[in-house]
Amino acid sequence: MLKKITKSGQILALITSSLVFAQAGNVGINTPNPGSTIDINGSVAASYTAINAASYNLNSSDFHVSYNGTANAIFNLPAAISGIGNFKGRMYTVKNNTNFTITVNPSAPETINGNTSITIPSNQSAQLINTGLTGANSTWEVVTMGSSSTGDYIIVKPNTVQSISTGSDVAFGSVIASNNITYSAGVFNLKAGKTYVLRCQLHATEFSLAGGFFIYEWVDASNNSVLSSSTTGVVDAINNYPATTIGGQPEAYAIFRPAADTSVKVRLGGAGTAQLNAGIGFMSITELEGGSGSGTTIINNNITASNGLSMSGTDVKLGGTLSQATNIATGGNNLSIDGSGKVLIGTNAVPAGAANSKIVIDNGITNGALQIKDGTQQLGYVLTSDANGLATWSSTVTTAFANNWTAYSGTLVNPFTGATGGGNLATGISVVIPAKGWYFFRSGIAINSDCNDYTFYINGIGDVWKSYCTSNTAVFMTPRDQNRVLYFSNPGTYTVLAIKTNGIIPGSFNAGNPSFYLDFVKFQN
Repeated sequence: MLKKITKSGQILALITSSLVFAQAGNVGINTPNPGSTIDINGSVAASYTAINAASYNLNSSDFHVSYNGTANAIFNLPAAISGIGNFKGRMYTVKNNTNFTITVNPSAPETINGNTSITIPSNQSAQLINTGLTGANSTWEVVTMGSSSTGDYIIVKPNTVQSISTGSDVAFGSVIASNNITYSAGVFNLKAGKTYVLRCQLHATEFSLAGGFFIYEWVDASNNSVLSSSTTGVVDAINNYPATTIGGQPEAYAIFRPAADTSVKVRLGGAGTAQLNAGIGFMSITELEGGSGSGTTIINNNITASNGLSMSGTDVKLGGTLSQATNIATGGNNLSIDGSGKVLIGTNAVPAGAANSKIVIDNGITNGALQIKDGTQQLGYVLTSDANGLATWSSTVTTAFANNWTAYSGTLVNPFTGATGGGNLATGISVVIPAKGWYFFRSGIAINSDCNDYTFYINGIGDVWKSYCTSNTAVFMTPRDQNRVLYFSNPGTYTVLAIKTNGIIPGSFNAGNPSFYLDFVKFQN
């Protein structure tokens, strides 16, 4: 239950912070006999402010501020004042009515309980009081923080007979109710900074010794040391002990507040052997309502760490084991891992030779440690880089020419029918390059013409066939069959164009046998 400070003197310290009374003695309102500096016999009201803005500066007019916005918010506390105007004792209550988080910041270098800020989770609140200090001090203290919540608890009972002797641990097997306390084979796991009530009742039969008995206590499961607050429970052979013998005490009780996460259990001592009753007895642990003992009362301290997080006391940090499949949706935001450290996958030790590596993948002796799919992957391809370090998959295998030639696409048209010369003449054909690399081209065409130069080329790459003027009378241009080596930095479809140097129109075009051909093959990246 939320413990909110409502003492009238504390509230009035804020309401009347700007008033100075010169008189001595107490002041009574609606009472003739005030028992305190200010004694109010009636109701008290203070400022209530509701805001939606994601950024808010608390001021001297505020007392209770409720946030109803639609995003994470920043609340800034006023800077402390030294001397006249010092507002020691001023109190603020900040209530978060949203599913977002409020961060409360003091004015640097001031602190809140020694911290540069505090956060108020969704649907919780915090109450702060000014200490009157200035500078790099705890200018503000947290009075209360949290919301009402059910504490941790667990109760287990036996579900079968358990044979016991000296040094046995109680291992009841039936958990009948639990909240936030894990249990396995008699061991309970408790969180640091919380206060627990531990109870155990045992009943036994089948004692091997007449007048036999067993004692039991709550112990630290890691070393079997008895908890300092544990009482001792006793079970004995009721039908056999003499009339002068003390009877059983069927409960071990402890109040325990671990400084670090601790596992506890119930351990037996005594003499002989016996059997714990299969239907009578229990072990239970219940968290007491309370706080961390550091000046802040944490009501909602029902917190655990899982799924990649670990917890020590109130410190939750990365470093745990993933307990479920986890997806990080970046929502268009960058996820950065910065600093001088490394990202190690499959190992927690930097291997030899990786001193300058930022990412290390160690898959032991199993292959397939890395998979990259970007649409360029093919069987036998390797990852290659461009000048900017951008990697794609490509082949480094030399292609056998005789088996892998690719012809041009389209239908050839005569590009040399114009009465003038020039370039960018349409040929109607193109070549489809499947991947970047070096390609071997071969081409041939029969053109009968007076003196002129004729060229087939790919813009920005190079020519694939070219003839030169060798006669002022009509002849076939030579050489007819030509080879080229061209480099393509990107895959794609490339148009083949033509050039002629003057306006002469060939007497015949593509009149040879065989007719025009243009094909190519990749031979190197």
